[in-house]
Amino acid sequence: MKRLSAVSGICVVMLLAACSHPESIQTDRETVVFEKQFPDENFYPDPLSLVSLGDSLTQGVGDSSGAGGYVPLLEQKLQERSEIGEVSIDNFGKRGNRSDQLLKRVKGEQEIRSSISESDIAVITIGGNDVMKVIRSTFPSMTYEDFEGARLIYEENLTQLFSEIRELNPDISIVLMGIYNPFYIFSADIEEMRLIVEAWNQSAETIASDWENTSYVEVADLFRQNDNNLLHSDYFHPNDQGYSLIAERIEAGVLNVYENGADEGVETSEE
Repeated sequence: MKRLSAVSGICVVMLLAACSHPESIQTDRETVVFEKQFPDENFYPDPLSLVSLGDSLTQGVGDSSGAGGYVPLLEQKLQERSEIGEVSIDNFGKRGNRSDQLLKRVKGEQEIRSSISESDIAVITIGGNDVMKVIRSTFPSMTYEDFEGARLIYEENLTQLFSEIRELNPDISIVLMGIYNPFYIFSADIEEMRLIVEAWNQSAETIASDWENTSYVEVADLFRQNDNNLLHSDYFHPNDQGYSLIAERIEAGVLNVYENGADEGVETSEE
């Protein structure tokens, strides 16, 4: 058997000594316990729930993907914002709905009422079919005056709609989209149709301004001033590009009420 070297022997002796007299190498150490710090509650963005109400524009008629028009585009845009948490949107758009029909649905359909009561923001597109009803009933002899009676009824329905929504959810914010002239391709130079759309949008904007935490969104200028065709092949509903531009405007309206509580609407000045 080989003999241990002197260095190895010394190490063994020191190790045995340490085992025999553990108190000889212990030192007094103060134990410090740190309290775990959790992120501030504002570190996690709040989720945002929306309910979309209205006509074929909310349903997404004309969207080539069939995904739902502006609604999925809006959801994606909001989801990408760091200050907003998970986004969910219930879509209750129904093709052909007029203001009186939407009001009836909000009053009578429990699924819609439950969604409104649980949502943070309601987005509404309504009024285009009210105008179309007048056109169909008076064409080809329609006049500007034919639309005035229908506009007053629209104002009454819209006011009742807002009231019903706020009765279901006093804290909900509302974003109301104006209407556009779907005949701008054929009648861009007809002054009467432009004035009709402006009058109806003025009514919508005025009613929206009477309610707190409510935003009005103008879109008529998008269709009138854009060099590209923004209409679907039916020349009435928006195409994909039209819905994309509408989604941008509605996003601005949603952010307005989300960030500011919005007493002021989102508008684009008419030129």
